[in-house]
Amino acid sequence: MKNVFLIGMMGSGKTTTAEALAKICGLKAVDLDGVIEDEAGTSINEIFAKDGEPAFRELEKKVLEKTAASAHSMVVGTGGGIILARDNVEHMRKNGVVIYLKTSFDVLWNRIKNSKNRPLLKAADPQGRFRSIFEVRAPLYEQAADHVVLTDHKTPREVAVEIYEKFLK
Repeated sequence: MKNVFLIGMMGSGKTTTAEALAKICGLKAVDLDGVIEDEAGTSINEIFAKDGEPAFRELEKKVLEKTAASAHSMVVGTGGGIILARDNVEHMRKNGVVIYLKTSFDVLWNRIKNSKNRPLLKAADPQGRFRSIFEVRAPLYEQAADHVVLTDHKTPREVAVEIYEKFLK
C-alpha cells in the first residue's frame, strides 16, 4: 500500500486520525510534528521561539523527505503548514495519497482555542490570526489533496473508517 498523508488545519484531527487509520490498515502511524521534535531535540514551540517559522519550515521539509524516503505503507499525520511549500506537496503526492481532513472554522476554533501549544496563535487576537491562517490555507489544502473528507462532528475513528472505505479498500 502507498503512504497516506493526512493534511488539514491545526485541530482537524490529523494525528489521532492517522493512528486510527493505521490500525485499520495494519500500517505504521507517523506524527510528523513528533518526528520534527525528536530530530530537533526540542518542542515546536521552542523552535518557533528560538529560530522562527522559516527555520521550522525548512526542518519540516527535510523531515518529510527523510520520513517518506525511509518507509512505505505508513499513515502520516502532517503539520498544518505542510502545504505552504510546493515541494512538500509534490513530495507527498509522489510518495503516496494525500487526504485533506476538511473541518469548518467554528469547529476548529472550538477545538484549539484553549491550546497553549500553537505558536502561530500567540497574538493579540488569536481568533483573528487563526481566521487569517484558515483563509490562506483552505484553498491550498483543496489543491494539494487527492481526496477530501469532511470531519465536522465525527470522531477520528469515524473519519479513519470513511477514508479506508472510500479510498483505500
